[in-house]
Amino acid sequence: MRNDITYFIKTSFYFCILVLLSCGKVSKTQVDLTQYQFKETRDMVNFVNEAAELFSEKGEDAFVEFAKKDSKWYSGTRYIFIYDLSGVCIFHPVLKELVGKNQIGLTDINGKPIVQFIQSIATNTKKPYGWIHYLWAEPGEIFPSWKNAYIVRVNGHDGKTYAIGSGTYNIRTEVTFVSDIVDSAAKLIQSSGKESYPHFLDKASIFYFNDTYIFVLTLDGRLLVDPSYPTNIGRNVIDFKDYSGNLIIQEMQKKLKEKDNVYVSYMWPAPGQVNPSRKIIYARKVLSDADTVIVGSSLFLMESIWKKF
Repeated sequence: MRNDITYFIKTSFYFCILVLLSCGKVSKTQVDLTQYQFKETRDMVNFVNEAAELFSEKGEDAFVEFAKKDSKWYSGTRYIFIYDLSGVCIFHPVLKELVGKNQIGLTDINGKPIVQFIQSIATNTKKPYGWIHYLWAEPGEIFPSWKNAYIVRVNGHDGKTYAIGSGTYNIRTEVTFVSDIVDSAAKLIQSSGKESYPHFLDKASIFYFNDTYIFVLTLDGRLLVDPSYPTNIGRNVIDFKDYSGNLIIQEMQKKLKEKDNVYVSYMWPAPGQVNPSRKIIYARKVLSDADTVIVGSSLFLMESIWKKF
């Protein structure tokens, strides 16, 4: 019996020591990478998580490694940036003039508040990681392109909390990018009702990127929000057909009678194309001002992906 107690005490002691030694370090953010269809997306998530781990362990000493050109951390247009939670830029190897200054008002060409978006992710207690999408010119270019950045909250070596991230240009749109903005739109509609609708038309909001936008319609098919035709609100699309003659809205209605959120695939030409391509809608029901509406968005799919839907 005495030996058992002695063993228990020793085991508990060593366990406590291990816990103490691990304090201050950050483990990789647990993200389900299977939600991403494309390798470049998964690579970006891993890249930022590894940078967060290094910064948490070394603090500003990691900046030397992050700043080395043609290295793992700084290659071409891919690099690491860090902000504190007030919006002060702590590290940026390209725009060095930003370092030490508060950039909370920094916007893209459409007025998207980039650093505010970064801040909102890093201060989210339930999900302190995620993507932001904005227009930004590649180094040496004049005209902006869509840039997609992955952000993670990290505890620094100094005990403070920061937002660390990296971005890439013209990344292929993931299904989860679309479902995320639809879910966010649904929450906004639940809390604000019709007053939320103007946000879905605002190109400076999180709800617009890379030809992706939010639509809202009534259960009987009348459009309440449609950024593609903002002056033609109220038209009924219940009989809308795709290139194969499928009644898309009616199919969506039928599925939503059984589930709160659904995927509907259909055929439609991509911008600038004549022949139709596979496209999907992600939609969900939401209560708005005592009425139930449908909120959704859509995107074109790669052939290897659309079969899943």
